[in-house]
Amino acid sequence: MSGPLEESASSAHRSHWRRFSPSMGWRAFWSEILIVVVGVVIALAANEAVQDWTWRSKVQDAEVRLRDDIAWAFLWGAEVYVSQPCIDAQLAALSRNVLDSGDTLTPQPVYTANTTLQYVVRMPNRPHRFPVWDTLVADGTAAHFAPQRQVYLGRISGDMAQARESTAEARHLNGRLMTMRDPIALDPAVRADLLTSINELRFLGRYEALAAQQRMRRIADAGNAPSTDIVELFLNASGKHPSGADYSGMAQFCTARGLPIADWRDYRKITVSIGAPGMGIGK
Repeated sequence: MSGPLEESASSAHRSHWRRFSPSMGWRAFWSEILIVVVGVVIALAANEAVQDWTWRSKVQDAEVRLRDDIAWAFLWGAEVYVSQPCIDAQLAALSRNVLDSGDTLTPQPVYTANTTLQYVVRMPNRPHRFPVWDTLVADGTAAHFAPQRQVYLGRISGDMAQARESTAEARHLNGRLMTMRDPIALDPAVRADLLTSINELRFLGRYEALAAQQRMRRIADAGNAPSTDIVELFLNASGKHPSGADYSGMAQFCTARGLPIADWRDYRKITVSIGAPGMGIGK
């Protein structure tokens, strides 16, 4: 038994769909259907257009935010490359001292940075962060960059992650070499251990210098390299500015002690690619 409420609902349902009934005429029927379909298509297109505009806006904003991170990636790479011959010369001297010392190691001089940290080998110590791109990957914005741009920025992000790991390893090895400030007894095992640490640090420095050179080339090829004036200002060869987060102290330290440095512009002599051969990405 159906009540008045059920009958009313059934009647309303039939009334709602009656407007699409063929009894109103097939032309009017299909006209109504077409209007509904077109309305849905327009609504979907409008929503898609709004989303596309929103992502485009986010990408443009992200590109602005990425400029500083990319510039620092280049500057830190320039510092690593310039410093490599100087670091290698310091380590070569340490190696000779280990080999030439008798039963007791000749103590090595200890340098103190403006952060009060002490070391026997002066080398760059940078964070090698690339935080903006990491954030863009996490919030989905990175997926809306052009494919070639995604590959390029992803490659830099990977390079920076590797540089962080290498810096941490170099810091550990440099800490081990602090034992060379003391006149420790040298037996064959101690001598071999010191030489192993020195040579590991030399290899690591050469590897990172090559990676830094390639990174600078990639950034320059993409048109994102900072100007020559900015690079020179950061490298601070004259020592006019105190070394720290904003200025390097490596070039001034090395030249003051007659140690060699490299020319950061050497990156222009090499070519690199971003993607696999045949992908047509980068140079």
